[in-house]
Order: sequence, then structure tokens, then C-alpha cells
Amino acid sequence: MKVDLHIHSNYSSGTRNVKELIKEAQNKGLDMIAITDHDTIEGYQEYLNSNIDYPVIAGIELSTYRNEEPVHILGYFYHNEVNADELISYLKNIQNKSSNRIKKMIENLKQYFDIELDYNEITKNTKGVIGRPHIAHAIKKKYGYEFEETFKKFLDKDSKAYVEIERLETKEAIDMLHRNNAIAILAHPRYLKSNTVEEIIPLGIDGIEVYYEGQNTEHLKKIAQENNLLITGGSDYHGDLYPQIMGSNILTEKELDFFLEKLN
Repeated sequence: MKVDLHIHSNYSSGTRNVKELIKEAQNKGLDMIAITDHDTIEGYQEYLNSNIDYPVIAGIELSTYRNEEPVHILGYFYHNEVNADELISYLKNIQNKSSNRIKKMIENLKQYFDIELDYNEITKNTKGVIGRPHIAHAIKKKYGYEFEETFKKFLDKDSKAYVEIERLETKEAIDMLHRNNAIAILAHPRYLKSNTVEEIIPLGIDGIEVYYEGQNTEHLKKIAQENNLLITGGSDYHGDLYPQIMGSNILTEKELDFFLEKLN
């Protein structure tokens, strides 16, 4: 059984809608996917309303901070039941603030770099949370900069155009997932710089995203096993925004069985 546990739709930073994601998953020979959009569950809710005969795991990727560094936490819901009033209220608030943040960044890009973008144009194909990847895609399309170059020149934390995003402390996010019927998994630990996996574990995570492009899989697997944590993995697929391949970095049968048993 092949499952990709880390996929983004156009409700966050992906470019594919839910039906397109499922069609691609079927073409890749995947038996199941998890929709793990940034700070929203609207993609999974669309899946529920579409009555598509293909299994999807309800997930989310929460943006958090620890030691002034972004730490992403993946949440997966027990029995695919997203009965999570506290979490949904938080996400609605974050979505409104994200829209205001992006509008301010567009203003800053015009003021400091003479880059002129239209908010409505950027958001017309995105239904949920708007983020920096959407701005980067628009700059690439209009001005020809490469995607990574755009981030370095205009959108990283040291840029005059950058506007801070509101995030929970990592511990707060983990606790909120636990209160709202979900397990909490440390996403792509390769990006940690000011934190270590060992420092995140005592905060209450249930697992580690061990299988992810560019990571030391065996080292992370050993840490997970020594701490009795779940092992997960996935492509972090975003469609056209990044070069990830759906279906890469999947779990072994035994690891997947253990993960699904935990959820069900």
C-alpha cells in the first residue's frame, strides 16, 4: 500500500485543486493521500462534499514558532473526524490575518522594489490561505525571476518587503491539536536551525516526518524509534510551485500500518 502523507491543495500553497490531486495520485499508483494544507482544513472539507470514491486522510500543517524560528507541525485527525471548534476558530482568524499580511507585502514590494502586483490576480486561483509562495509565483510570472531567487531578493525575513506572520508557539500548537482530535507530527526537521529534534520531542509530538527529501533518514528513524514516536513521510507536494514529485518519500508497509492503526 502506497500513501503520500504530505500534500497541499490550492486551499494553501498548492496549485492543484482537490480533484486534480486525487487524479494525479491515482495516476501515480497511490492508494491514499493526506491533504495537509497550511493552516486550513478547507481542502479536506471540499473532498468530503465531493463524494469522490478515493480515500483521503484529514490533515493540516500548522505554522508555529520556537526560538524565533518557524517550526511546522503536521496534524492528522483521529478517524478523519474534524470536530474541532477551537482549531477551526483559530484557523479562520489566521486566514483573515494572512490576507492582510499579503496585501501589506504587496504594498512594500511596490514601495521598496518597484514590483507591482495585483492582489486579486494572485488570489484568483487560490481558495484558502495566501502565503509568500503565491507572491513568488506572481513575481516569476510577471518579472521572470526564478522562484528561489525571488525569495532571496524580495521575500525572506531580511527583506524590506517582509511582513511577519502570526504563529502559535510550537508547544501551544501541539497542545491544540491534541485537544482537537489530532496527533502532532514534526514536519521536515531538515529545516530546523535554531532548534533540534531532541528539543521538540519533550513538547509532546507524537511522531517525526522521517521520510522527506534531503534528510538523514536513518538518523531520524533511530531518534523516532528510541523515543517511541510515529514515523511518517511524504512529498510535500505543491503542484507547479515546487519540483516535488507526488508519491516520493513513502513509508514501509509496517510503518504505515502502525500510523493508520494509531489514527483509527
